[in-house]
This record gives sequence, C-alpha cells and structure tokens, in this order.
Amino acid sequence: MVGAKVLELRDVIMRREEKRREREWSKEVGEMESEMARKEREIRMEKQLKEREESIHRKEMELEEVQMNWAKREAEKRVRLERELDEERRQRMKFEEKWEEEEMEWRERIVEMQIEHEKQMMQMHADACQNQLQILGVVARLVCQFFGSTNDGLGGGMGPLPPQVLQNLQHSGGLGDSGKPDATLPSEFL
Repeated sequence: MVGAKVLELRDVIMRREEKRREREWSKEVGEMESEMARKEREIRMEKQLKEREESIHRKEMELEEVQMNWAKREAEKRVRLERELDEERRQRMKFEEKWEEEEMEWRERIVEMQIEHEKQMMQMHADACQNQLQILGVVARLVCQFFGSTNDGLGGGMGPLPPQVLQNLQHSGGLGDSGKPDATLPSEFL
C-alpha cells in the first residue's frame, strides 16, 4: 500500500510536472508566435516604409524631371523670343535706314528742283530785264532819231545822239556775266 501510494504520488507528481511542462511549452510557443508576429509586423512596416520612401524618391525624381523640362522649355522660349526680337530690331533698322536714304534722296531732289527753279526764275528775270533794257534802248533811239532830226524843225538844234551813247543806253543794265548771252541779237536794232 505504501508502494501503491508512492506510485500514485509519483503519478500525480509526474502529471503535475507534465502539465507544468505543457504550460511552459505553450507559453514558449505563444511567446514565439507573438515574437514571430511582431517580427512580421516590423518587416511589413519596414517594407511599407521602404515602399513609401521609394515612392517619394520616384515622385521627387519625376518632379525634378518636370522642373528640368519646364526650365528647358522656358530657356528655349526665351532664346526664341530674343532671336525674334533681334530679327525684328534688324528689320526695323533696315527699314529705317532705307526710309532715311529715300528721304535724303527725296530732299536732294527737292533741293535740286528748288535750285533749278531759282536758276530759271533768275534767268527769266535777267531775260526780262535784258528785254526791257533793249526795248528802252530802241525807244530811246527812236525818240532821239525822231527828235534829233534837223529837217523837221522840232529838234531845236538838237542833233542825233552819238552811237556810243545809244549803245550805253542799250547796255546800261550792267548785267555782266549773269545776263543771258544772246549771240543772235545784233548790237543795234535799227
């Protein structure tokens, strides 16, 4: 009976030990499972964090590329505008130079026409003066011959004027070189 009690006691102790070992084992298994779950969560979080960082990096790269493309387009646009402005400036300068040349030519033609007109007017005036002097000379000669005749009785002893005086009357205008040289006109009209 003592042996049976010892055996029974030993069975009880072994069952208790077995239960304790099962509890420890299940505790260790639970801790291991929770540790594995924690590690999986950490790995998952690290993976998500890494994916986020990669996404952010990718977006930053895309943004940088967009900014570079925009800056490149702006630079090309600025260069094109500057080229167009330079071309427009060159064309405007050519147009202004051409306009100034045409204006100078026009002014020169106007001045030449004015000079020619003044020459013609002066020549006409000189011709008119010459004609007046010639007419005056002819009239004076006629008057002198008419009144200077000794036969008509009106002269009162006044003789004809010498030819030198008559010639001086014809050329008394003193035109010199500015007068129109007329080689076809004789020095005496009558």
